[in-house]
Amino acid sequence: MELRKSVVFGLCAVAVFGIGYAVYWDYLRQTDPDFRRKLKKNRKKALKQKKAAVEESKSKTANFIRGAVEEVAKENFPTDVGVKEQFFMEQVAKGETLFAGGESGYLDAALCFYKALKVYPNPVELIMIYQKTIPEPVFNLVYDMMSIEKKQAEYFGNFPPKEMNVRIEEIGQSSDEQIRRALISTKDFAPGDVIFIEQAIASALDPSLENGEFCSHCLKELNGADFSDESDLFGAVYCSKSCQEKAMAEYETLLFTTRDDVSSSNEAKLMELVKSGRVKYPLMIARFLAKMVHEETQKVATGIEEEYSTWDHIERLRYLAVQPYDKESNEITLLKELFKTKVPGMEEFITEERYLMLKGKLMYNAYGIHTERNMETLKENLEETMRSNQPTVIGAGFYRVASYLAHSCSPNTEARFPDKNNVLSIVATKPIKAGDELKISYIRVGDRNYSNRRGELETKWRFKCTCTRCMEEAGEVGRSA
Repeated sequence: MELRKSVVFGLCAVAVFGIGYAVYWDYLRQTDPDFRRKLKKNRKKALKQKKAAVEESKSKTANFIRGAVEEVAKENFPTDVGVKEQFFMEQVAKGETLFAGGESGYLDAALCFYKALKVYPNPVELIMIYQKTIPEPVFNLVYDMMSIEKKQAEYFGNFPPKEMNVRIEEIGQSSDEQIRRALISTKDFAPGDVIFIEQAIASALDPSLENGEFCSHCLKELNGADFSDESDLFGAVYCSKSCQEKAMAEYETLLFTTRDDVSSSNEAKLMELVKSGRVKYPLMIARFLAKMVHEETQKVATGIEEEYSTWDHIERLRYLAVQPYDKESNEITLLKELFKTKVPGMEEFITEERYLMLKGKLMYNAYGIHTERNMETLKENLEETMRSNQPTVIGAGFYRVASYLAHSCSPNTEARFPDKNNVLSIVATKPIKAGDELKISYIRVGDRNYSNRRGELETKWRFKCTCTRCMEEAGEVGRSA
């Protein structure tokens, strides 16, 4: 009995204390302005954290879906009827087990069901079965994967835009078994005609020229102009207010402004990597990734979504296989750490495979941007391959359409930069008919013999040139080019 009384008295005391605290808390809420401000601030903070968590979850899901579609596209599925049936049953069973374990298994379950679709004889029928039998969130993930696949399949029907006077065609496989896509003219052109003009996806000066006589954004000569931002740790200088504002909005603010101790910050480490190592491509990759973030931010702010993202444009381009040596591993770690503090979840997007692929795409497709000025002291970084037929290159640019131009030692086009910046013009050097494949020289040809030219192409781009000129000089005419 005494124990019961003690418990009852204890509970009553707790209740009285709880009621008293609630009354006191309500009194403060109504009468103390500082308390109200603090309460409001805490609520805003909680809402902000909740929103950030939701956005991070969405980002992770989107990255998983895109990565899954990319991986499945590379996968070789069984063709034998019996093996296909076994594969189908295994994937469905695995998917069911995964979603039965709860939400944590939904993404992997969706991937299993998506793979099963690839070998089922009637995909539409299977989709209807999925809709009735698997959890709605899992079905929605499978549907998103199918939507991305459909969008990718329709890509070359919509890109490049007709006003660029070219189309892209698949014409088989190259010697390294990558799909060979050719850039085909849709009109007739005479020598000297501009076929198309293109803005760079990303570009960068040779690091030894930064903070000097060229614009860090468009690579145009400054000619006395000096626009900069004091918050920019990189110390970039621009030729105009327009270039400064574009650079700061698209990538520079994210990459090179920090509240941390400057000397030990990831921003400072990236600057040191680029400038002391004289490497453009890690900086171009960082700018490319930052522009992707800017794209997504603009999409949310304006509600306007482009049909294809920057990533959609570059993921089909050819690339060189890059090995993950210590240098690349350090670059990956640095970018992951930098983006993790600025865009939570982005560090998961920057995988080793994705970074090495991006670097390989730059090494295969980037164009050297040249100047007419005498730059005798400028030394080429031979590790960063660029397409160029000019002796003086001040930086590199990465382009959506021009990347599809194949090499020839006797090309029918050439790259020019008539505005002396990073805007590329592809100009006809020979008569071109509608339906002709457009080709460009990746190297300076001059009077070099075929052996010398082939040697450079094999070293830098890892292919043996079989253009008509090389084959004629080598006495190989008659073999397939």
